[in-house]
Amino acid sequence: MIYALIALGYTMVYGVLKFINFAHGEIFTIGGYVSAFTLLALGVSDSMSFATLAGCLLLALLGAVAAPVIVGLVVERVAYRPLRGRSRIMPLLSAIGVSIVLQQLIILIFGPTPITMPTLKIASAAVSLFGVRVRVLALAIIVISALLMVALSYLVRSTRIGKAMRATSQDMEAAEMMGIETDKTIVFTFIVGSALAGIGGLLVLMYYGSLKFDAGFLYGLKAFTAAVLGGIGNIPGAVLGALVLGMTETYGVSMDLGLIAWLVVAGLVAGLYVQMVRVPRHRLLHIANDRRTPDYERRIMNVYRLAPYHAVKTLLGERTDALLSVSASHAVRLTVGNIFLAATAAIFFINGSARIDTRWQPVIAFVVLMVILMFRPSGILGEHITEKV
Repeated sequence: MIYALIALGYTMVYGVLKFINFAHGEIFTIGGYVSAFTLLALGVSDSMSFATLAGCLLLALLGAVAAPVIVGLVVERVAYRPLRGRSRIMPLLSAIGVSIVLQQLIILIFGPTPITMPTLKIASAAVSLFGVRVRVLALAIIVISALLMVALSYLVRSTRIGKAMRATSQDMEAAEMMGIETDKTIVFTFIVGSALAGIGGLLVLMYYGSLKFDAGFLYGLKAFTAAVLGGIGNIPGAVLGALVLGMTETYGVSMDLGLIAWLVVAGLVAGLYVQMVRVPRHRLLHIANDRRTPDYERRIMNVYRLAPYHAVKTLLGERTDALLSVSASHAVRLTVGNIFLAATAAIFFINGSARIDTRWQPVIAFVVLMVILMFRPSGILGEHITEKV
């Protein structure tokens, strides 16, 4: 759910401006640092009354929202707005530069050592749920994240500013002609995305008790993976992608490579079905009626089913047939993906008794990203224009 909160920020900015804000992870870190600094400055402890403690936590929440929002607005105005309408690589490089600058500013202001939250009983309290000990804070994170996502979906689909955001996403120039102030709409998008990231920083700080200056880099990349996995620009997709990624990481680190190998084999079988059956049948529907002959249909099928030979031969030869050329290029990509899965399964079977260590969690995340980019670049739910914000 934390991944989902951060992923929504990526999704919102991409939906409007069509570029990835790689500084979003550092905005998440700033939210956590400011909230921790607020709690430390207020001297929070268990000796306080409930009302006083609740007030301190509320102030920390306000700080976790206000500071990221201010930083997000400054970043949008200084680093992104001047590059609007330029080549996409320029704002992308600017975002990477902003990420580095913000990370170094965190070190200069708060120091390189991790910032630690005061120890509170409320952070470690637990309840028994279906016979399992679960921290109350974990349940609170799930509930808070779910409520924020529902509120965001309502904002986008059912409010005036939400309609403006969707209009700006679809056609910024047309939106301006219809009287929509696109600059204010984009600013509002950064405000909401930064606020969600800041709340995520506070929740992570409370759950783990500390936060490091470079935590946003890893959380940001995982949230970006979740956004791509679910379908970048798609709000429900960002949530679904975050849940799938989180569950994969959680259960992946406790599995033997031998068991994972069978899962990879299942993926390979699915990939071969897509390459040998599903895609060729779909491609045959694109053949023009005046060219539909048994021989031509067989050539299309062979491009996919005998890709290492026919697809490569078609690409290396003179390209006089657009459908064959597109099919050959597609078949090569599918073949490379299936070969990768086959090689992965073989390596895992050879080392079947090995168990994945927790240090491999980031690797699991990026393997998931590679697989989804190879077989379904649009994500699990795909990109829907009406969902882009």
